Amino acid sequence: MTSVVSQRDVVFTPFMLRVRDAVNGTSPEPTKLRFEPSGTCSIAAAVDEWFGLRTYAEHMISEANAMLDADAERIELRDECGTGVLAFELSWRGRRLRLSIDIDPPGHTARLTTGDDHHAQTEKPSDIRALDDIIIDMLIQAGEAVDDT
Repeated sequence: MTSVVSQRDVVFTPFMLRVRDAVNGTSPEPTKLRFEPSGTCSIAAAVDEWFGLRTYAEHMISEANAMLDADAERIELRDECGTGVLAFELSWRGRRLRLSIDIDPPGHTARLTTGDDHHAQTEKPSDIRALDDIIIDMLIQAGEAVDDT
């Protein structure tokens, strides 16, 4: 005999179940954020990688928001505009991640970077699935901040 919970869980993706556990404070394991140094490449290659991450982020944010309570604040995905920089930002309850393309002078190469500190070592998510862990970590960290108040 199958329980009601497991029947309902089959319609959720593994990521959606991780979101539910993170929001409920029952995540079985801490997330390990995976970043790697961001090397210089052609502008076209950097834009292609950025676009892949941006598209994947939109999909995963939709899945994550579907698992939040109806009255909960939604995770936001914002595209930066009017700055001359190709960038997007994920944010939820004061936590955020910005992913942008920095074009190196004289404008022939670029690199993907996270954050706003242009003097720090440039890094990027190690692969597209690293965004899953970034979103889960954002949920856990924001939940812990609420618990501490």
